[in-house]
Amino acid sequence: MKKVLIGVLGVLLVILIGIGGYIFKIIDAISDAEELAKGDSLGQWEGNFDDFGIPDQAPLEDETGVINILLLGTDRRNPNENGRSDAILIATLDKKNGQLKLSSIMRDLYVPIPGRKDNRINAAYSFGGPRLAMQTINQNFNLNITRYVTVDFFGLEEIINAMGGVEIDVKEKEVNHLNKIIRELNNLDKKNRTSPEVSKAGLQTLNGRQAVAYSRIRKVGHGDAERTERQRRVISAMFNKMKSVNPFKLPDLVASIIPYTDTNIPVTEIVSLGTSVLGVKDKHIYQYRVPAENTYSSQTIRGMAVYVPDLEKNRELLHQFLYEKAVRTE
Repeated sequence: MKKVLIGVLGVLLVILIGIGGYIFKIIDAISDAEELAKGDSLGQWEGNFDDFGIPDQAPLEDETGVINILLLGTDRRNPNENGRSDAILIATLDKKNGQLKLSSIMRDLYVPIPGRKDNRINAAYSFGGPRLAMQTINQNFNLNITRYVTVDFFGLEEIINAMGGVEIDVKEKEVNHLNKIIRELNNLDKKNRTSPEVSKAGLQTLNGRQAVAYSRIRKVGHGDAERTERQRRVISAMFNKMKSVNPFKLPDLVASIIPYTDTNIPVTEIVSLGTSVLGVKDKHIYQYRVPAENTYSSQTIRGMAVYVPDLEKNRELLHQFLYEKAVRTE
């Protein structure tokens, strides 16, 4: 019996050492990547790092078990500009209900921006980087978001390429628009790198530039509303790809991604969040869009075509999605 007990303890010790070594490898790889990324930040944080613009009545993480992270995709074309947040999403880890959620905020939403005139919500990032973008979203939607990740479209391209591409079902009506954007991105590439165009519709693996072009399609379908669906589709495909990666190759993949992003999430928390996300049993990503149907009007203000929302109604509906158990409808 004593020998059996010693044997079991020995096996447990080996497992613990292996887990510890794996976690150390992740932290070490990410730390090295962060050092490489220094000096090429995609968005400069201005002022107090604790100034997230959180309303007093916003739900607290400790009480809800819900962690929200702001994802910002910018249209910047060089490192010396903020650009506008072409894609604005909230990634949600709902620990209470064991769910992953992804919400899009349409970029032409017309809202109050702290310290500025009312404007399109994507202008907040251009005016004040991730801090003002976070303040704007927290104050308009009564949220408690303190974490962000920013990437521009060339950075997103590199990330998707590092993952080996993503699987997307391209519709026939999207092909020409997709290829037009690929050509535009090819012309913008200062390193003269080019991507082949997409030759046909159907389920296929898109490389980084093709996937970015797909997520930027706007002039087919239901305009920006359908574009946000494409953006969520690409992010969901990226998550599905991450799930299939050999766990022992994950640290190197994460390390290769970090230099193309800007975030205020510490290394140790990246590891913790990643572990929590991969540990969620329900692997479906529930999706939502702000503003909801029939809760806004299309108007032209100061020469801008914008969506003027019923903020109170959209705030209520967004909170229902973020903080209550989501129901799968597909």
